[in-house]
Amino acid sequence: MRLAVLDMAGTTVADDGLVLDAVRRGLTAVRVPLDGPRFPALRRQAEATMDRATLTVFGDLLDGDMQLARRAAVAYEACLATAVAAGRIREIPGARVAIETLRASGVAVALVCGFGPETRDAVIDALGWAGLVDAVLSPCDAGGRGLPDPALVLGAARRTEVELPDAVVAGDASAGILAAVRAGAGLAVGVRTGAHSEPVLRRAGAQAVIDSVADLPALLGLPG
Repeated sequence: MRLAVLDMAGTTVADDGLVLDAVRRGLTAVRVPLDGPRFPALRRQAEATMDRATLTVFGDLLDGDMQLARRAAVAYEACLATAVAAGRIREIPGARVAIETLRASGVAVALVCGFGPETRDAVIDALGWAGLVDAVLSPCDAGGRGLPDPALVLGAARRTEVELPDAVVAGDASAGILAAVRAGAGLAVGVRTGAHSEPVLRRAGAQAVIDSVADLPALLGLPG
């Protein structure tokens, strides 16, 4: 492998319920009652679509009303920004070491996420990861297309000038695995630290499932 494309929330960055809290804030902003009979189904739907583009998730949750979805997405991003400013962002244990090991072995590393660019960059800065990876991409870098569309994976390959068969994609949600398969990545790896269980990841096309992204270098046979 010459490129590792790693998801952020739930894979390299600990979720700790922050994303679902932000979804709640977004729904509250457009007056969807969180104690109403509809919310449990909305929550299940949100959990099932983690790691997709934020605007797409809210569009689905709000029955295609994109005006409401945009308002909800703004509140969602503001909630995450507040969490970052409060110091609530942390890495998955061992994520930084894994990234450093990959790069030291000649494997380029790209991070992908569904966040807007301001939130994405704030998370990177909060973790002290500026300059740690070769590329960081959000849906805005891929024509607005987020996971499970393959555009983010394809964009990471273009930026690092690596052919897709030489790329491994690791993610905690089925969206990332589907994107890897659709892009033609050489290896799709699920991790157990986030949104979806191993059976869900396997059904999406994961060829391997590991406990954490910290285990990825060992899976690839790299020293460290």
